[in-house]
Amino acid sequence: MIQTNNNHNKFVNKTIRLLVASDFFLFFAVGLLSPIFAVFILKNIDNRIEVIGYATACYWITRVIMAIPISRLLDKIKGELDEYSFMIAGTFLMAVIPLFYTISSEPWHIYLLQGISGLANSMAVPAWRIIFTNHIDKKIIGFEWSLEDVGVGIVTASSAAIGAVIADRLGFNVLFVIISFFGVISAFILTAIRKNKKNIFEFLVRDALDRAPLKIDTFK
Repeated sequence: MIQTNNNHNKFVNKTIRLLVASDFFLFFAVGLLSPIFAVFILKNIDNRIEVIGYATACYWITRVIMAIPISRLLDKIKGELDEYSFMIAGTFLMAVIPLFYTISSEPWHIYLLQGISGLANSMAVPAWRIIFTNHIDKKIIGFEWSLEDVGVGIVTASSAAIGAVIADRLGFNVLFVIISFFGVISAFILTAIRKNKKNIFEFLVRDALDRAPLKIDTFK
């Protein structure tokens, strides 16, 4: 069972700290590429500006289409096992996608990867927000949300400059490996969100009364 925030002191509880820390690494990874992704496409895939637009559209169309159905599914299933599973799966998927850019050579490769990235985000983001909302400390709600926003802003700003330097001096393939490395760290941090530091597999197979129901018509 995910650790509850029954500690009403002034300190940020463990679940929120881990969620924020995970986002620090994830947004640092994303920020390494976001400002120069268009340059990668023009130099390595296709020297047409329209490819950049189509790639961005593939990401957002997939994310928009899938976000609401996945969110509704998470709301319907009892307990937090579904949110926890979707959050980790989506984050890990986001982490490994950059590795496939190293072997991409055609525009449709980019379109496909962008679509998968949109799906990964629609899995991870709603689940992350649900768990964050469920475990936020009621007396410092504004502080904990601002902690998330400020942290993400700082790492995104710093990684934008760092990513450009790495791509310029070492190449995009090295940059993609580094992005995946930090993304995987983000996913592993999320595995620490469990009670009493139990083994992750023990957490996922909780007692029957506390386990999300098995439904053959859903992802479970």
